[in-house]
Amino acid sequence: LAAFRSPAPLPELSLDLAVGGRARLSELPGEVLLVDFVYTSSPTYCVALGSVYARLQRELAPEIAAGRMRLVSVTFDPARDGPGELRGYRARHSPDPAGWDLGRPAWPGETPDWLAAFGVVVIPDRLGGYAHNAAVHVVGPDRKLVAILDPQDIHGIAGAARAAAGRALH
Repeated sequence: LAAFRSPAPLPELSLDLAVGGRARLSELPGEVLLVDFVYTSSPTYCVALGSVYARLQRELAPEIAAGRMRLVSVTFDPARDGPGELRGYRARHSPDPAGWDLGRPAWPGETPDWLAAFGVVVIPDRLGGYAHNAAVHVVGPDRKLVAILDPQDIHGIAGAARAAAGRALH
C-alpha cells in the first residue's frame, strides 16, 4: 500500500545482463518494468516466479511487443548466478526470451542496495539456499516503485502494470 500511495524513487543501480552488457535501471527498455528477485538454484519460490513470468509474458504480449512493458528478474545470488545460469533459468520457463531481461547486480556489493530499494528480505537457510519474500514489483515510467504484488495475482499484476503505463500517457 505504501508503494501505491506514495511511489518511491529507486536508486540508479546497474545490472549485468544475462545476454551481455550492462544497463542502469533507467536504461532498461519498457515504460513499465515488472521486477522480481530470484536465485536460479531455488527449488521453491523462484521456480514459481519463473512460471508466473512466463504467464505474464503471454498476458502482456501486446504491451511487451509495443515496448510498453518489460519483465526483469534480478538474482540476489550473483556469486552463483552468472549469465549462463540466468539464461538457463529463463529457458526452463519460457521458450521465448522476448520482453524478459535477467541480470545480476553489476557490483556484488550493490546486492543489498537492490534488495533494500525493493523491500526484499533474503535469509540464508543454512542448506545452501535462501528464504525470501516473493513479489512482483511494478516500476512506473518515472522509475518509481508504484506497487508490490502477490506473484499469484496475474490479473492484478497485469492491471497494475497497464494502469502505470496508462498514467504515462496522460
